[in-house]
Amino acid sequence: MNEEPSISPDQQLELIARMLEESRKTFLSTGFSSMVWGGFVSIGTALSYAFESWQWYAAIGLLWALLMLSAFLIVFRHSRHAQHKHLKTTSLHKISNEMWTFVVGVTVLYGIAGYFRPQNISLSYVLCVISLLVGTAYWISSSMTHYLLLRIVSALWIVCSIVVLLVQAFWSPAVVGICAFLCEFVPGIYLYARERKESV
Repeated sequence: MNEEPSISPDQQLELIARMLEESRKTFLSTGFSSMVWGGFVSIGTALSYAFESWQWYAAIGLLWALLMLSAFLIVFRHSRHAQHKHLKTTSLHKISNEMWTFVVGVTVLYGIAGYFRPQNISLSYVLCVISLLVGTAYWISSSMTHYLLLRIVSALWIVCSIVVLLVQAFWSPAVVGICAFLCEFVPGIYLYARERKESV
């Protein structure tokens, strides 16, 4: 019976360092998706309050469904384009993709359910679940990259998930919108610009 060749401690450290560096480089490539999702959520939040003031209540659920689907398609197209350039799909990419796919699904289902039975599902609880999921995904990503910034972003999203349950239901979308702008859109612009600069 042949034994598997053992890896020396130095080789193990080199492998870990290489994986960590790859994860950090991959994190830069998530800037585009963060920018898109953060921007769409921020726009959706502002439009939701505008629709509320205009009493277009039935259109709010449809608005979010369209925004989330549009953002998903834009990010998906960008991801496919990156794959055609022979960029690898890493675990960090998969975590991000699965997270936002779930968020899109929950948002679309909430929009459909809210259209038929508007009083049965609390928006605050839906936003709480989404914020917890995003915070968990960032926590996992921070463990893979050792970026302190990601830990801070994760903590902010978890705090956001608690705050949306404590404030009045009317203000819970505003809490998530502000968090998405500060923790997704703004860092996304920075990461995307840095990725473009390093790829030149």
